[in-house]
Amino acid sequence: MFFMMGIQQAQKELNFDQTVVCPACGRFGHLHVTMTYTYLSLFFLPILKWGKRFYASISCCGAGCELDPSLGRSIARGEIDVLDPVTLQFTGGRNVRHCRGCDYT
Repeated sequence: MFFMMGIQQAQKELNFDQTVVCPACGRFGHLHVTMTYTYLSLFFLPILKWGKRFYASISCCGAGCELDPSLGRSIARGEIDVLDPVTLQFTGGRNVRHCRGCDYT
């Protein structure tokens, strides 16, 4: 007798789409939320999920940040449908505004 089991990582796009002005580049973009997790599968059926992490990203420049787990779970359940992008700490992205005079980003 043998068992087919494995541990894998997956990413799921949550049902969240909000049009925002990007705090990183100043353009309009869509704010999307994704969830990453690790799961154990037995005969190709996912049995157990752990290590859930939630990320927000903006489509205009690709800036992103990690969300608080409780906030991410609320978004996954559909309880929250609006986020304030100014309160989130976005990093990275292309075309980030940068002042050459005072080095302000």
